[in-house]
This record gives sequence, C-alpha cells and structure tokens, in this order.
Amino acid sequence: MHLNTDSAVTIRYGKTERLMMLISGQAGFEVAHEPDRAFRVIAGAAEVVDLGTRFDVRLEHDSTVVTVVEGRVAVGLSPTVDTQGANSNQKRSPLTVQLNAGQQLRVAEGEWPATPKAVDAESTIAWLRKEIVFDHEPLDHVVAEFNRYAAKPIEVATPALRNLQISGVFSTDDTDAFIAFLRSLKGVQVEVNATQIRVTRN
Repeated sequence: MHLNTDSAVTIRYGKTERLMMLISGQAGFEVAHEPDRAFRVIAGAAEVVDLGTRFDVRLEHDSTVVTVVEGRVAVGLSPTVDTQGANSNQKRSPLTVQLNAGQQLRVAEGEWPATPKAVDAESTIAWLRKEIVFDHEPLDHVVAEFNRYAAKPIEVATPALRNLQISGVFSTDDTDAFIAFLRSLKGVQVEVNATQIRVTRN
C-alpha cells in the first residue's frame, strides 16, 4: 500500500479478511489474492473487493474514485451508506460492478449503479512516481492538485484564468518548474511572495 499526501487509512487484519478503511486522501494497492482471506477497501460511499490486482482509490469531497491498473475488482456501495431512502431503481441495482484494467468508476451516495469508463490508468497513478499528469484540464483543477503537494499555496486570482486548459506532466516536488511553465503562457503572470503564489492575467 502507498499513501499519497494528506492521506490516512486504518487497517484491520483477521483470519478471514484484510480490511482497509481509507479515511482521507488517496491510496494505491498491490494485492496478492487469497481466496480464504478477502481484501476489502471501504472509502466513502464505495466498497472495493480485490480479485488479485493493482488499483487506486481516491476520496474526493463528494465521491470515491476507483481505478484499476492490473487485474480486476468488484465495487459496490459501502456498508456505511444508508440505502433505506433509495428509490426503486437503486433497490433493483446490481450489488457490485466489475472493473477491469484500464477502467475507472466514480461512486457517490444516491448515484448507484455507477458506470465504468476507460482511462489511462498509468496517468492516474503517476503520483507514485512523484508526477501529476493533465490532459486539457482547467487551471483551477490543476492548481488544486498542485496544492496537495506544494509547500506554498497557489491561488488563481483572476477568475477568467480558472478555465484555462492545461496539458502536461509535472513533478510534484518541483513547484519552480510549474511556475516557469505558467509564466510561459501568453497573458499569464505569476507573483511569488513569502506566503503564497498568485496567478493573474497580465
């Protein structure tokens, strides 16, 4: 198990199962399949049952994102989710959704079943290599990702820049290189002071 920045997990090993509860952040798992001792991850609204694989689980503010790198997993609703008020469609929903390598599933309370989508799984786990990868992502999202790692917070002070599309591969521990990239963009100005990094339109 690898934990990303600002992440926490509790672990409970027993004779019949290995249980991980992701409390915050993001974790990558590489699991040896043991038929007699299930490996489960509970994270927010999702429960992930390993079927011998490598996968990534990330908690976001309103959902849980599960990405399979190798093998496959079964994803269902966490036992902590209250389904008493579920609508009739949710009650008839499958208990689990199977995910294969290169697939990702986003799980949120009240939105089940979720639909898998194809993704570049290696980009999702780039953080294991101390990298983050963006493909036409809005600057606001890119900055939020960088702020998970940066010692000095970055702020997009000009609202018109927040939807500026960014693509590239950046090192999580090289904020200076990211600042240099931003300064190379037309119409973008970056001011660095003792407490923060401000991005504005020049």
